[in-house]
Amino acid sequence: MLNPIRDPRPEQIPGRVNEFLQALPGPSAIYLTGEDTSRTRVLVTLSHGNEPSGLEAVHHWLQDGRKPTVNVVIILGAVEAALAEPLFFHRQLPGCRDLNRCFNPPYKDRQGQLAQSMLRTIRELEPEAVVDLHNTSGSSDAFSISIGDCPDRRALAARWVDRLIITDLRLGSLMEQDLGCPVITVEAGGSLDEAADVVAHEGIARFFLEDELLRPPEKLTLLRHPLRLELAAHSRIDYADRPLHDRDIVVRHDIERFNFAPVDHGDMLGWLDSQGLEHLQIGSDYQPHDVDEFFRVEQGQLYPRQHMRLFMATTRPDIAASDCLFYFVCDEGSEEVAGA
Repeated sequence: MLNPIRDPRPEQIPGRVNEFLQALPGPSAIYLTGEDTSRTRVLVTLSHGNEPSGLEAVHHWLQDGRKPTVNVVIILGAVEAALAEPLFFHRQLPGCRDLNRCFNPPYKDRQGQLAQSMLRTIRELEPEAVVDLHNTSGSSDAFSISIGDCPDRRALAARWVDRLIITDLRLGSLMEQDLGCPVITVEAGGSLDEAADVVAHEGIARFFLEDELLRPPEKLTLLRHPLRLELAAHSRIDYADRPLHDRDIVVRHDIERFNFAPVDHGDMLGWLDSQGLEHLQIGSDYQPHDVDEFFRVEQGQLYPRQHMRLFMATTRPDIAASDCLFYFVCDEGSEEVAGA
């Protein structure tokens, strides 16, 4: 299902990123021949149609016509979702599964078959590293995520960002798969954040050009064991600066300002109706948790029960309902490391 594109010349690349997107034949694998053809790296981006920073950085790289140090294969997955009007709005096409939740079998639907094709392509390449580049759902600092911790994943993360989240959560994403090499996800920041475009451009340049990719980082912040605050089935959510009578939970409209900021027990996060915490649940793979372990309700308002850091907080109700309100890490899960 991936359409191969091999060593496109700069003059073949349309001048604007929207035109480049429209010219793609669908989900694509762009093969770039490097100076050293004995090694290959894989960049996956546009796995969600509303995350353009990676595509924009790829478009800029192809226009420049620079030759990577090693062979590079760029995989663009959610091309059709990105093309659906309005451009770069839909995470996935309406009625379809999230591509980055489809990498575990069975591969029965179209999204599953695309994920299977991506996995088959990557495994045939036998790459030395794989990076899955995303935008966050809301405005945020950049960070990376890995399943488990090892020196190579730390080193790969540090080529892009200075923060690595080590997760136990299994959601069917690409980074969970055994690809025979270090695999990480990079979240460059929000799609409207100028800094996210910088992270994508500079990270791609290092990933494509540096010969010694996996050298130990000088400094890296580690956050471990994130959890997800999820909406319970059939509960209704929105974002505002006050309660709304036709919604079960209203999250404060400026929730994105808490991304990676310290959150304490006095920080109000939103409003709940009379059913309170029944509208919420904790997503965790390594042990079950009750919502009231981490959150409490006072006079209809939602507060943390302990010190924590939020990330991936969004103000889009559709994403909060289909995925989660945000992830969070309790303070004891944070660690600063010098060298690695």
